[in-house]
Amino acid sequence: MSYSLRQNSLAGIARPQERFERYTPEIVHDIDLKDSKYGRKEMEGIEQIIRGLKQRQKDDNKLLEKGMEIFDALYQYYTSI
Repeated sequence: MSYSLRQNSLAGIARPQERFERYTPEIVHDIDLKDSKYGRKEMEGIEQIIRGLKQRQKDDNKLLEKGMEIFDALYQYYTSI
């Protein structure tokens, strides 16, 4: 395998931490700006969960805690695949 072909193949494989660091801001961007610039498949589900939490939880501090749990779980998922 040539060096350039091997380099291109490896460039498409992100480390687990890199997946989270790249995908999370893309998801948050699409939710915040209500666009599909990045089109992450997870965006719609996460947005629905956050909207549901906002309807159930009126205390901002508790809402923030719950939101952080969602992104902690997303981190766990991205670093395990």
